Formats: sequence, structure tokens, C-alpha cells
Amino acid sequence: MTPEKRLDQIEPLFAEMLAKQDETSAKVERVSAQVKQLTVTFTLVSTTHSDNIQFLLRKVQSLEEGQQSLEEGQQSLEEGQQSLRREMQQGFEQVNNRFEQIDNRFDELVTLIKSAITKP
Repeated sequence: MTPEKRLDQIEPLFAEMLAKQDETSAKVERVSAQVKQLTVTFTLVSTTHSDNIQFLLRKVQSLEEGQQSLEEGQQSLEEGQQSLRREMQQGFEQVNNRFEQIDNRFDELVTLIKSAITKP
């Protein structure tokens, strides 16, 4: 085989090999662009989710603080209610003591009146 014939045989092989290399390069570039797009999308989604999670965590903490404040307020109200009940009970006892004193005085008065009426 002459060098020219060999060259004629090698040229189409090189051309076919270079064409396949161009196709492969184009596919690699497309995949690379897709990977970049996926990376950007993943980063945006991750950032959005992270922001949402942080927002929710802040809201949960705020709700827990509000609940704690409400519980403290409820406890304070219950203590005030108990104090008011004690004061009312003391007031009722004082009123009952006064009524007993009045009843005793009234009984004494009735006894005095009866004794005055029955004495000649």
C-alpha cells in the first residue's frame, strides 16, 4: 500500500473521530450547563427553605414566649383571685360576727324588756 492510499484511509478515520469528539464536547457542554442550572436552582431552593425554616423557628419561639407570658399572667390572675376570695371570706366572717353581736344584744335587750315588764 502506498503512503497516499494509507493517508486516504486515515483521513476519514480522523474526520469521523474528530466529529465524534465534537459531539462528545457538545454533550459535555450541555450536561455542564444543566449541572450549573441545577446548582443555581438547588442553591435558590435551599436558601428559600432555609429562610422559611428560620422564619418558622422565630415564629415558634415568639409563640412560646407569648404562651409563657400568658401562663404567667394566668398564674397572677389565679393568685389575685385567691387573695380576693380570702378577703371576701374574712369580710363575710366579720359581717357574721357583727350579726351575732347584734343578735346577742337584741337577745339581751329582749331579756331586759321582759324582766322590766314582769317586775311589779
